[in-house]
Amino acid sequence: MGALEERMVDYAAALRIGDLPAAVAHQAKRRVIDTIGCALAAYAAPPVEIARKLALPVAGNAGSRVWGSLVRTTPDLAAFANGCMLRYLDLNDTHRTVDGSHPSDNLGGILAVAETVNASGRAFLEALVVSYELQCRFVDSVPFNDAGWDQPVPGVMACALAAGRLLGLSRAQLAQALALSIIPNLSTYQTRAGELSMWKGCAAANGARQGVFAAQLAAQGMTGPYEPFDGVFGLWKQTIGKPYDIKPFATPKNGRAFGIAQTNLKKYPVRDSCQLPGDVAKALRAKIAAPDIAALRVETYRSAYKGAVEDPELWAPKTRETADHSMPVTIALMLVDGAIDPESFEGGRFRAPEVVDLIGRTKIDIADAFTKAAPAVRNCRITATDRAGRSHEAHIAWTEADIARGLSDAELEGKFLKLTAALGEQKQRDLLQALWRIDEAPSVAGIIDRLAL
Repeated sequence: MGALEERMVDYAAALRIGDLPAAVAHQAKRRVIDTIGCALAAYAAPPVEIARKLALPVAGNAGSRVWGSLVRTTPDLAAFANGCMLRYLDLNDTHRTVDGSHPSDNLGGILAVAETVNASGRAFLEALVVSYELQCRFVDSVPFNDAGWDQPVPGVMACALAAGRLLGLSRAQLAQALALSIIPNLSTYQTRAGELSMWKGCAAANGARQGVFAAQLAAQGMTGPYEPFDGVFGLWKQTIGKPYDIKPFATPKNGRAFGIAQTNLKKYPVRDSCQLPGDVAKALRAKIAAPDIAALRVETYRSAYKGAVEDPELWAPKTRETADHSMPVTIALMLVDGAIDPESFEGGRFRAPEVVDLIGRTKIDIADAFTKAAPAVRNCRITATDRAGRSHEAHIAWTEADIARGLSDAELEGKFLKLTAALGEQKQRDLLQALWRIDEAPSVAGIIDRLAL
């Protein structure tokens, strides 16, 4: 076992939620509430329907359930269906530093395995914290995206080790699960290039599915490729070209911030690098009405520009998946409508003439000073010139502390209640209370019982 594999396996096996600061456990529960809310709101989405059709029922009480229908299927297919559901709206949390990811994309797979083994809520949260930490520290360390590799590359590793922990794998078996997750599952960034397809919201769900399957294989004695990181055709050589040092993992004793407490809980159903421009456009709208804007200039930092502005398809999107990754669309929708919600994309509002017209009067530039400050400080400035030639400006800077602070508990609950309206008020309140107390649940099955639509 190589040094990095040993570090990851040791971390996955050792962490205990009872050792965590209460604030970290609270943040873990906040991510569960946020993610499940996002999932239930997307139950009827087209890619989710496809995934549910593939998640065929299994007999007996073994297996895991698909949220919403509560059809019992295999853990890996439940991981995929529930993963597609929670990711579809692009409203679940994100982590972006050197790289970018949605660590909550693994939640569907981890909860599926927890249900299969009848794990407690506490055991599930422990595995979830492990998954977040492993994935976030890779995101902090390795520029996979810049080299053309997508977020499931580190995500599948994190899910495999979290799932393996729940399955009770030995250290040797966890190492095999890690190898079985890495080499068979390299995912390229073409998923997020050009005009985006349904797969944009399903790629990480597939990573979670493959992570669960890798852990199941290891549990049955399957061995994985030798030296998955450092081998002659291992991960480093095939993706980045050289080994990278992965930042230290947080523990209760070393005082480092846990990844699960650092991710950005989203306000708007758009790409993570469009969250700040959404807020800036909202502030600008208080100063000038969209019909009065003659020209719009946006200044942002390089990594935000690359993912949300650079591709020409982002300026005239044909699919909702492209539209919710577009900074021009985000800004125009906010200035025209004063809000961005799932209906902005499901109903094709991003194609409205007034939105398209404003995009045509928009210019987006990279500001060198903003690029140098990022990711520690993320800036966006929007300047509108009115038809009389006057300038109106809004500028907001987010620090890492601002992002970690995120939504208040009250704002989080408001988001959850809006997303889960289909449950009805009493079921919403009961589910919300159960999720806030998930660490006390003797079995996660009782939580999943409440996810019927």
